[in-house]
Amino acid sequence: MITSTTAFEFEHNIKIVWNGSATFNVFNDGKEVNVFTDYTCKTIEQAKQSAEEWLEEQLQEERLNADI
Repeated sequence: MITSTTAFEFEHNIKIVWNGSATFNVFNDGKEVNVFTDYTCKTIEQAKQSAEEWLEEQLQEERLNADI
């Protein structure tokens, strides 16, 4: 089990911090804007994939809402 936090940085000043267990905190320009959980992550690689997938889903949702 990971005992420290791991941060993944993305475009547009987005950072997703994994607590090494199930919780991911999402930051935009240093301000926490969201949180999500994924209980399936056991490794840093799995956590990175989960963070990337979550962010892509959010961006797709934003694009769909912008089209309405």
